[in-house]
Amino acid sequence: MASDDTSSLRAALQPEALRAALVPSRPVFGNPWDSAADMFACYIAVSILNPLLLWCGGKLMSAIFGFSSHWRLGVFMAAALVGAAGFMTIVGRERTRLSVDILAISAWVLLGLVVAPVVGLAPPVWVAIACYAGLLLAIFVYVLFFGHWETAFLRTVSWPLTWTLLALFFAFSAHRLILYT
Repeated sequence: MASDDTSSLRAALQPEALRAALVPSRPVFGNPWDSAADMFACYIAVSILNPLLLWCGGKLMSAIFGFSSHWRLGVFMAAALVGAAGFMTIVGRERTRLSVDILAISAWVLLGLVVAPVVGLAPPVWVAIACYAGLLLAIFVYVLFFGHWETAFLRTVSWPLTWTLLALFFAFSAHRLILYT
């Protein structure tokens, strides 16, 4: 698959390019440890963006729908884990077009602002945890069965394990120390 990373942001945001990016293709997953930029992007997303995205989404959805914006710790950590898994999937795949990256990150932000807070704050805790477990399973099935691997899967397992543990740590820290003190 030819890479089109040299296109400009203006070209990537053209309607034709965005329509072409909506056509699904089989993702190719490389070894994300080879890229310092991918590791930095994951660190920023997992440590800062994901917890703040969930917090802002909770505030926004509670203002719209009227339910409590206070996340329970376990539900917040489960939502952060699903968000981190989604972002790891975006970062771990081979870049083909800037338009695809723009759509994928936009979908990640929309899910973090709207879907995750509604699932996490509206239903009972066990329902929310079950929904997040289903989403996590769907991401895992997508990566494992629909993706194509540049390197052996077992060689790259340390990438999701490391970022999963970091996502849980940062979600716990953000919930306890910053967002809901």
